[in-house]
Amino acid sequence: MATKERRQENRIGISFPVECTLLPDRKKVFYTVSRDLSMGGVRILTEDFVSPGQDIKLSINLINALAEVKAQVAWCNKRSYSEQYYVGLKFDEINEKNKSNLGKFIDKVNYFVDLYGKK
Repeated sequence: MATKERRQENRIGISFPVECTLLPDRKKVFYTVSRDLSMGGVRILTEDFVSPGQDIKLSINLINALAEVKAQVAWCNKRSYSEQYYVGLKFDEINEKNKSNLGKFIDKVNYFVDLYGKK
């Protein structure tokens, strides 16, 4: 049975550095990489399970800018044959400057994918 796509935005497959801070206590900080990105969220890879509903502050390295975003864990699934987890994060709070920087970054990546094709 095929599952219905629930995302409102298309995601681009791209890997880049992300700093994550668990909220509200801000004591747990970890560094990871993304697996894909959209205007509405990001999928990251972690060593530890993160509970759905957990709030996380993200610092996303967009090469020419750093986007600060508050997100919520939508899901967390263990990778097959691995001790790592994929975590789906939905953006909750993003200011206009960060939203603009994120949009420009996604447009730039899409431009190069269209220009050079997917590999």
